[in-house]
Amino acid sequence: MGCKGLNSFYTQCAWMPLLQILATKLDQEAALLHAVVTGTPDFARKGALGREALLRGQCWVQTLSHVPSLPTGLFGGLTCGEVSGLSSEHARGLAMAVRQKNITLNVRQLRCLARRLPRHLTNEELDALPLDLLLFLNPTMFLGQQACANFFSLISKANVDVLPRRSLQRQRLLREALKCQGMHGFHVSEADVQALGGLACDLPGKYVAESSEALLPWLAGCRGPLTQDQEEAVREALRSGGAPYGPPLKWSVSTLDALQGLLVVLDESIVHSIPKDVKAKWLQGIARGPSWLDLKLTGVLPRFRRDTEGKACPPGREPTQVDEDLIFYQNWELEACIDGAMLASQMDLVNEMPFTYEQLSIFKHILDKTYPQGYPESLIRQLGHFFRYVSPEDIHRWNVTSPDTVKTLLKVSRGQKMDAQVTALVASYLREGGQLDLDIVKALDDISFTYLCDVRPQDLHSIPSSAMWLVGPQDLDKCSQRHLDVLYPKACLAFQNVSRPEYFEKIRAFLGGASMEDLRDLSQQNVTMDIATFKKLRVDALVGLTVAEVQKLLGPHVVDLKTEEDKSPVRDWLSRQQQKDLDRLGLGLQGGIPNGYLVLDFNVREAFSSGAPLLGPGFVIAWIPALLPALRLS
Repeated sequence: MGCKGLNSFYTQCAWMPLLQILATKLDQEAALLHAVVTGTPDFARKGALGREALLRGQCWVQTLSHVPSLPTGLFGGLTCGEVSGLSSEHARGLAMAVRQKNITLNVRQLRCLARRLPRHLTNEELDALPLDLLLFLNPTMFLGQQACANFFSLISKANVDVLPRRSLQRQRLLREALKCQGMHGFHVSEADVQALGGLACDLPGKYVAESSEALLPWLAGCRGPLTQDQEEAVREALRSGGAPYGPPLKWSVSTLDALQGLLVVLDESIVHSIPKDVKAKWLQGIARGPSWLDLKLTGVLPRFRRDTEGKACPPGREPTQVDEDLIFYQNWELEACIDGAMLASQMDLVNEMPFTYEQLSIFKHILDKTYPQGYPESLIRQLGHFFRYVSPEDIHRWNVTSPDTVKTLLKVSRGQKMDAQVTALVASYLREGGQLDLDIVKALDDISFTYLCDVRPQDLHSIPSSAMWLVGPQDLDKCSQRHLDVLYPKACLAFQNVSRPEYFEKIRAFLGGASMEDLRDLSQQNVTMDIATFKKLRVDALVGLTVAEVQKLLGPHVVDLKTEEDKSPVRDWLSRQQQKDLDRLGLGLQGGIPNGYLVLDFNVREAFSSGAPLLGPGFVIAWIPALLPALRLS
């Protein structure tokens, strides 16, 4: 659409520019979508059409289609109630716009939108809908070979895992797909499996037994666990040595790679049939780097169901070292046979072996029982990738004293979304008097600095001033006054050479530790402080500022004092000001010192810091005119 066409379109849909403006503001996205769909009065007051006008024709649907880009969060608040108010034609238009803009809806939204679609959809309309939305349509709507074939060809491209495994909807889709494809009996070809797409993952074990050559490669890539009858059929097919993998005795490394998720069903008889050198080579190949931890290891090697709890370790099964034989231990054997001290001394070998997540969890349980007061630093330093399985609560019990330990674990955690563990690690290190050198600070450049509030204030002195550049606006929200008193001077030192506008933006998060003199200096520098920052200032520093100084600090935000006049610290500041000075602001502020009253300053800072009660508003003593003659006589 050219500029002239867009101008014409804007004229017909006068509220289009408003949509474009509001759609870029994340904090208004939910309200905007609600207004677009329902036409609320608030949206109408902003110059938009009301609900009745919006839903007349397809103006709003056209709008969604022509906006160049829509933030995905715009649809986050879409509710079933809003969708239920749409006509079937408008629901179809909305669904087409969602597909066109590549917007992701959640399961609830997809289900609600599917209910509002027309009962009859042409092939062209079906092709224009989001693929995952089709999973919620009734397949019996598409009668006739051509209609059902087109429908299920689209279903084969959808993500069927949007629906829970073994759900009624998935079962119905599979049943109707088999009927539409004309599949009878339990034999399916490779073409049939391709046509079923993700639904082929649900074919019962009878199909596996009859069609292993076509189905096994497909099942190897299915997400989620197989059913029990599927597992039994797969195991029998692999044991028999038929196509496509052949007998286990002749398997190669590439065969094991191809099996993927089917490795989970292997039993000991199959595992022992695989050539030992093939197993060793394959294990070595997948354990070369840390990437093996990102695999779904529950499907990499066989898992054996736990029998009974509390069994004793069988004779001769106590391992003296960590090796690949432990991979084939049953879970109860690992718990019963492995010594925690031996495990701790060989953590490097634990990280090299492709143990399953469940086996690693058992190892952690063994270590936790061996070291109930927290791991020793000799073990912590050797944790390697096992660090990913330790909780922040565990880490808080550690006594970390070496910067090398911190640096080693920071390398392991990089890019692994382990902010909580890293925060706990640094807090434990600082608690023991550790120093954050530049190498550690650089390694923390992508970690939120909220951990500073968890450290004892006296331990913050070791943090270099340069680290203050990494502190974000909300990182210090939970810090106490004592924390801020330590961090503020460091921030002043770190930012001393930046320009004044940039200085204020950087120092803003630390201003809770600023003195009255520093605040007074800021008020002369043409800064604009919002009321949220103002409320975080030290009370004893704030109450000494004049009305004029606060007005300069807040700039246009001075009007917000009115909404906070009954709350600390604004209330405390008001009680120290002359009411006549407050009146000059024209905000109707109350609580100042009336004319004719005298303020006696009894070392305000000491009074506040020691918790001494106030002696009336602003420590005032009234001059009573009747006493003046008596004073003169004296």
